[in-house]
Amino acid sequence: MYRDPVGHRIKTLNNLIKRSIDKVLGGRPDHATMMHMWIIGFVQERQEQGIDTFQKDIENEFSINRSTTSEMLKLMCKKGMIKRVPVDYDARLKKIILTKQSCDFNKQLDQTMQDIHQKLVIGLTEEEIQTFIEITDKIIENVKQ
Repeated sequence: MYRDPVGHRIKTLNNLIKRSIDKVLGGRPDHATMMHMWIIGFVQERQEQGIDTFQKDIENEFSINRSTTSEMLKLMCKKGMIKRVPVDYDARLKKIILTKQSCDFNKQLDQTMQDIHQKLVIGLTEEEIQTFIEITDKIIENVKQ
């Protein structure tokens, strides 16, 4: 059977990064997964910029389907990580905001995430990092088509 050398490496890298992060972070008090933490970081960044975040924004940012996103956000609400708040201008929309608990934990987590990033890029030049980002962005676009 054919083993795609690019896809195989991406999956292997994903598994190794997840395992490494889980080891460093241990158990979060709210039992957040890595995807939950990335979503929290995404929402927090947008909140700091004054940008409202909706389910569709998360679907687009992380390339996950609507039903998966919906279930994940329901679980995050249940665990107290986020709140879904109606907006004045459209009764159908609910923006996603972080709870104080998530904001506080993110402050503690920031240095850990920076340390993990540094581990990922050991021995790489800025040019190699930028090339990697450009290549993976192209692969992501190819897969989306």
